[in-house]
Amino acid sequence: MPAMDQSDIQKRIEDFLQELEVPSFIVFGWKKGADEAGKAQFGIVSSYHKVPPQAAIKGMSWALNDFISRSL
Repeated sequence: MPAMDQSDIQKRIEDFLQELEVPSFIVFGWKKGADEAGKAQFGIVSSYHKVPPQAAIKGMSWALNDFISRSL
């Protein structure tokens, strides 16, 4: 599969949420490759579909807290 840029990933994520046909949100991260120095580069996109912003914020806050607690 050829490399995809940020806008391609964003579009695919939004299409995916539409296809689910349920209120949903997602935060998606992926490894894009490496820079000239060989350091890994990552991309992140987020999208929500028919979810009240407050619910998405609460869910993302929970996920961030969970991620941090697992990373320490």
